Amino acid sequence: MITLRPLNLETDVPRYVELVNTILPDPVTEERVREWERNFPRDGIRQQNVALDEHQTMVACNEASRRPNMAAGTFFVEVIVAPAFQRRGIGAQLYDDAIAFAHAQGAARLVCEVRDHNPDWLRFAQTRGFEIDRHIFESTLDLTTFDESCFTDVIESVEQSGIRFFTLADVGNTEENQRRLYAVNKSNALDIPGWEGEFPSFEDFSRYVVQASWFRAEGQIIAADGDEWIGLGAVGYFPATNSAYNMHSGVLKNYRGRHIARALKLLTIRYARACGAAYIRTNNDSQNAPILVVNRNLGYQPRPGFFKCVCVRDFS
Repeated sequence: MITLRPLNLETDVPRYVELVNTILPDPVTEERVREWERNFPRDGIRQQNVALDEHQTMVACNEASRRPNMAAGTFFVEVIVAPAFQRRGIGAQLYDDAIAFAHAQGAARLVCEVRDHNPDWLRFAQTRGFEIDRHIFESTLDLTTFDESCFTDVIESVEQSGIRFFTLADVGNTEENQRRLYAVNKSNALDIPGWEGEFPSFEDFSRYVVQASWFRAEGQIIAADGDEWIGLGAVGYFPATNSAYNMHSGVLKNYRGRHIARALKLLTIRYARACGAAYIRTNNDSQNAPILVVNRNLGYQPRPGFFKCVCVRDFS
């Protein structure tokens, strides 16, 4: 007998982290999960339930949520079932529970993420009306073997063209500069293939980026032309896995084709190595060919990624 109840982060975090880590490429910590909860937008909508077996052991969980910047009528849904309890109908029960909540909140469109190396997960989504919308590539670079000497002239040649590189720490982690950082993130993000909806407000950006545990001002590497900030490479360091994550790399459209992105990528690698990270990871949309070429040329190796799947649903 499976029963459902709301997720209680006061008591459920250890087991919830175990479940979440069955689907993530890098494990997260309990504190990281609590941070997700703190940073969820105050005006967002979310339900998270867990499934308990006859021994009151948590064997699965779900989520149905909507952030205020998402496209109209769109809800994110997720179902995670412990490997030992799969193929027992628990996932289907949790999925039905999630979409019932989304329906009650006015959802007309559902989005989920499915790891691309597990055909069973994709089949589960497709049998429920989801179709693949985007493919997100994950890739990693081994920092213990990376040889920067192959790229010695890249940064210098870009600087000689008049572009300056510095970090947020260099100019001061003030609210004014955080707003400039926000503007660069927004301009680049809205130009990413497959971007939909609006960019988060500055207040939400500040809460789940600037106030995040991974955020360091010295890990926000900025490219500028004169006083204009025209590019960004953002890196987070995660001590639990001794790894770095290249959160964002981008250059304003008018400045592309000048190797600025490659220089920013090299600077993110330098920062990650300075942190002592063993590797750096990133992900990119499959249709974002320019940045994929940059990554491949630097030696990033492909890893399992995920499909973004969409279901346009008539709840009437």
